Amino acid sequence: MDNEYVCKEYPCIHVVVDYSKKIYALFLETSDGDIIHIPVYEVKRALEKVEELSKARFREACGDEIDWLAEERLGALRVEEEE
Repeated sequence: MDNEYVCKEYPCIHVVVDYSKKIYALFLETSDGDIIHIPVYEVKRALEKVEELSKARFREACGDEIDWLAEERLGALRVEEEE
């Protein structure tokens, strides 16, 4: 793997480029080694929402708030990390 795409702190978002073909794609890399394509339009839509919320004085969730939002709003189940 190209050093440019080595993940040092998970999760990572990679902008992978082929300069000769003038193409790129976004990928999310998880700590499990999963690499998931993210359409750029989804990132742009999310960024617009974040900017809108920031202007309305919302802040990014942190700590237990992140798990709470995932559980309450997305129906996610908490998974304990293995050591």
